[in-house]
Amino acid sequence: MTQAIGLSVDSPLDRDDEAAQRRSLKAYVALALGSVLFIFTIWYQVYGDTRKDAEAWVDPFLQSHRQWRLRTAFLFMMWSILAGFCVPFGFGILVFIPVWIGFLYRVTRGFAWFAMHRVI
Repeated sequence: MTQAIGLSVDSPLDRDDEAAQRRSLKAYVALALGSVLFIFTIWYQVYGDTRKDAEAWVDPFLQSHRQWRLRTAFLFMMWSILAGFCVPFGFGILVFIPVWIGFLYRVTRGFAWFAMHRVI
């Protein structure tokens, strides 16, 4: 199809798509580190996924994974804050455990679907 519209195989669009996939893979790695480096993960998701060149992600596959990572980071942040408020009452760890399990599930599922090149 790219030949029909006059683009070569190594067109800038293809290189941009590969660069976006590499950024997406780096974002999943940063998200996986989020259970240890919470602030880094949120910063990377917000900076990496909302900066200007994120608008160039018109591929539905990359866009779906971008939204999945942002939701994962946001949910992890919000539930962690709630769990932090529960610590003084003695049941904070009971909230943290499901938060971490849910976070690891979303990261693993997102990364697996990304590796299979499936829209999430």
